[in-house]
Parts: sequence; structure tokens; C-alpha cells
Amino acid sequence: MATDRGKQFWMENLFRPVFELRLAQIWFIGGVITIITGGLAFDTEVPAHLVLGGAMVFIGLVRLKQGLPLLKRQFRLFVNYFYVITTLSFRKRNFKNPDLAFLGKGFEWGPEHAQRAYQVMSMSSEFKEVKLPLVLKPFSKRYEETTRKLGGRSWIHGLGDEKEINANESVFHAHSVIFGNPGTGKTTLLKMLSSGALHRNNVIIIIDPKNDSAWREGIESECKALGMEDRFYFFHPSHPSKSCKIDPMSSYARTTELASRIASLLPGDSESDPFVQFAWKCIYQVIEAMFYVDEKPQLTSVGYYLMSGKRILAERCLKKLFDKALGEEWVNSMGTSLEKAGGGDMLTGMIMYYQKNLMVEHECQAIEGIISMVTHDSQHMSKMLSSTAPLFAQLTSKPLDELLSPKLTMDEDDHVRPLVDVDKLVRTGGVLYVALDSLSDAMVASAIGKLVLADVCAASARRYNYDGGEGRRVSLFVDEAHACINDPLINMMAVARGAKFELYVSSQTLPDYIAKTDEAQARRILGLASNLFCLRVNDNITQEYATENFGEANIRNVGYSMNSGVSTGGNLGDFAGGLKEELTQTKEKIFPASMLGDLPNLQYIARLADGRKIKGRIPFLNEAEVK
Repeated sequence: MATDRGKQFWMENLFRPVFELRLAQIWFIGGVITIITGGLAFDTEVPAHLVLGGAMVFIGLVRLKQGLPLLKRQFRLFVNYFYVITTLSFRKRNFKNPDLAFLGKGFEWGPEHAQRAYQVMSMSSEFKEVKLPLVLKPFSKRYEETTRKLGGRSWIHGLGDEKEINANESVFHAHSVIFGNPGTGKTTLLKMLSSGALHRNNVIIIIDPKNDSAWREGIESECKALGMEDRFYFFHPSHPSKSCKIDPMSSYARTTELASRIASLLPGDSESDPFVQFAWKCIYQVIEAMFYVDEKPQLTSVGYYLMSGKRILAERCLKKLFDKALGEEWVNSMGTSLEKAGGGDMLTGMIMYYQKNLMVEHECQAIEGIISMVTHDSQHMSKMLSSTAPLFAQLTSKPLDELLSPKLTMDEDDHVRPLVDVDKLVRTGGVLYVALDSLSDAMVASAIGKLVLADVCAASARRYNYDGGEGRRVSLFVDEAHACINDPLINMMAVARGAKFELYVSSQTLPDYIAKTDEAQARRILGLASNLFCLRVNDNITQEYATENFGEANIRNVGYSMNSGVSTGGNLGDFAGGLKEELTQTKEKIFPASMLGDLPNLQYIARLADGRKIKGRIPFLNEAEVK
């Protein structure tokens, strides 16, 4: 077959009648008859009938061998199956080859498979052109129910010869984007990829909007099998008694980081939106003032001072400065006069005294900032912080006030609900599974997801700044990423590779990103990932994008034309006719876009960073052996 492909006018046809089997039947029958009848008719010393019959049977075996590959190919047009492996065998495979990532079964998709696909799409819906032998009918019936459960078109995967697929683990350093309709196996693929990353001793951070029990239980059981169950952390706002605590404000290099971390959750462009810029300034001023009075910033305290307690914070800051500059007895000596100078308001009097007498020698940026907030027009500030107030209300409501702003004192339940520092997790290793519970409260889930992503992004930046980009490799999995897409996530895709961060960003369709951002930003997100996995999708935008990555090839087509006619000027018996066969080549997509809507469940196409185009099948990972 390989030599035939080099011929100029060669045309493959794998779906013709299997003539080799018919010839094999004839040779077998003839050989058996020759052996039987020859033995009855002749009584000779030389068993010529056995030699002749044996030769005929041998030729039949040769013909059978020639026809079986074609028969198997045609049989795979009709059947599909569940691919199941045990977690134990999956684990052993990964430990045996730690530099390889297992991707299931499949084959490299090329022009020859495209040629076959276009041939099949030109056949009848029930493939009446293909005649399976009667002996194979019971086998096709056996797989009929499974094929129907998996849906789609089973013949797509049957166009190639599948084998186990592995990719060098460095392929995933360049980030991956995953698309797939609900129920097509996207979570199963993410479970396989995350378990493989865990076997490579990566730090695993998973942001799952649905709390998929199969994914969570699978990765937790892997942690137990590896003896690291104490380093599996589960966060869920609807199960506060079982959830770990995360303090997204605990680690930072500069105070501006904390302000940027919160401001990244606000709607709007952080670089040009005046509301976001004003909110960032106010948050920064509050955080600076809290540090000045030696109070650790947390979401609850920052929100309180920003919305209603800024006068209290300003008075604490000024009192500390007055104690330092005037001595701790200043209240007794000048407290009454300050209150009178402020028209009965002690804080106003303190501000006036600071600006007139202390600012030159004891100028403090933190105090300047909090004073500007207190003296700012309250109506204007309320208007400019109109989108910030709901954000803090969401992140500090019960039970998030305890889960995202944990108390610094030890509680009796701290052994059940450990406190997770993302920066420490990245350095020491472990698994953080963040379930957002988006079904019950999508708005709060989105805010939590963005906040955790901002904290992870800050951890990658600290690795760049202080560790030279070295440390444990971190695998970040974000399912339904369109729900919590923000600047930190995009920044990590753009520059975090050097800090040994690899991202797996999953969504259902490309329009999900477009709806949350815009088309240019959505295309940028996809362009930052070198690996693309696409399961069944129905919208044409995603189909076109995915198949664009497979390129085009020359597809051969055979055309026939027939003509006949008579001449009015000739004799009555004159007749002319002709039959024309024409072989043409046209540029077509190597993977037709419409086929993405026909992929069965648990099957995918992939474009990898190593240049390969893969048609693959995703395995189920089961704890017990399948019998």
C-alpha cells in the first residue's frame, strides 16, 4: 500500500466489497473438496490430491490474510466501545515513563484519513455500499448498545489504526486549551491530564465551577495512593465545615499587589476604566493605612474600612503619628482644643493640626492617602465605588467571611479546616481543589475564581522575582474558564511558562470567551496556548477554529460522465456515445469541520505543540479491574 501511494493515478478505496474473502472461500472449498474426493477416487502411493488440496487451502489463507485488514476497517465503521483502564495500570505506566504523558488511544490524523473521511461522507447513511459477512453480524449486534450510548459517528475513529498515544511532558509546558460540549468527556480528559501531572510530582491547582465528584474523588484517591492525602485541600463555599480556608491576601511583595489583586475582580478594563482606577486607588490607600497601624489586611477588614470605617482607620493612623510626634499625653493636653477646632469633630481637628503643624516634618504617605479618602466628597466616592461595594459584599458574606478572611487565632476546627497559603503550596507541593458552586450562585463563584487566579498569578510572579523561575512545576486546571476569565489568567498564559507554570484552560465553545470579553481577546487567549484539544462541539465558530489548526490537503475525487446522441444529418442507424472517468484534486480541510459535531463521546482531536495532529480516544480510569 505504501508503494501504491506514490503512483500518480492511485486512488485508495477501503470500502469496496472484500473480493479477497470471496476468493478465499472459493480456494478453501475447492481445497477441501479436492482432499476429500481425491482420497475416495484414487488409490495411489503419491497423495497428489493432498498436495493439490493443501496448496489450494494455503492460497485461501493468503487471500484471507489480504482481506482481513480491509474487513476490520469496514467493521469499525459500525461499532464503538468504552475504553477502560485501571488507575493502578495508569499509575504504573506514568511512573515507568515519567517524561511521557499518556493521552489514551488514537493515531496521527493525516491526508490519507481525510481522503477516507470524504469517501465515507459520500456514502449512504446506513452504509449500504459496505456488506459485512454474516459471521460478523452477531459481533456488530454485541456493540450496538454501546455504540448508541457513545453517540456520534463511530466510523470517524475507525478510519485509522489506533494505538496508545504518548507525548513528551514538555509539550504541556506551552499551555493547553480544551473545548467540548457538556457530557462529551471533557471532565474525564481533565481527570486523566491532572492525574498524570500529579504522577510527575507537579503541584496541582484545580478550579472547578461544578464540583464534579468524579474528578475530585479521582484526584483525592490518587493523593491517598501516593501517600500525600494530608496535602489534598478542598475548598467549597457550600460546605464550610469540610472546606479549607484560603487567605488570598496573605502573600505579597508590594502593597500594590494586594490592591491590584482585588481590583482585577471588578468589571471593566483595569487600565482605562476610571471606576476601576478610582477603586484601586482607594483600596491601596486603605491597605497602606492598615499596614501603618500594624493591622494585617483581609477582605473583611479592607471592605469594612473602604465602605464605612475609613474615619475610624484615619483616626487610628493620626493617633499613632501624634503619639510618636507629640508624646502619648497629647490627648490630655490638647484633645479638647482639637475637637473645638474641628467644630466638635475630633478627627477634623486632628487633620487640621497635622496639615498645619506636622506634615512638613512627619509627612507620611499612608496618612496622606487615608486623609484624602476621608475628605473626599462622599456622594462622588459612593458613585465611583458603586461596583466595588457589591464585590466586597459577595466576598465577605457568610460563610466566605471565615473561608476567605480566616482569623489569625487558632480555632478548635483548624485540624479539619486547614489554612492554605497558595504561595507556600506552590513551593512545598500538594493539591488544591477549588469548587466554586456556580450553579447556586454564579456571581459569587466567578468572584472567588478570579480571586484565586489572582493569588496564583502573584505566586508565579514571586517565583520570577525571588527564585529565578525555579521550583516545582505547577499545573493549573481551570474548567469553564470563561466564567472567571480575568487579566491574571491571561497574564499567566502569556508569561508564566518561565516560572514553570502550565495551564489547562477548558470551556465549552469559543463564543463563551467572546461573550465574556470580545473576539480579539478570545483569540488572544487561544493564541497563547500551543496545545488544542477539541471534543464534540456543535457551533460552527468553534468547529472552524479547531479545524483551521489541522490545515488543508489535496483530496482526490473520481468523476464520471456519460454521453450519447444521434446526428440528424446522418443515417438512421448512426449512434455516438462515450464514458469518461476523471481524477481531480481539490484543496480541502484535513479534518472537515462538520465532523466535529459527529464525534462520539470520549473522543477528541488534538493539535500538539510537537506538531502532531491526533485523533484520540479518552480512557475511563477505574479503581478495580474490568472483567
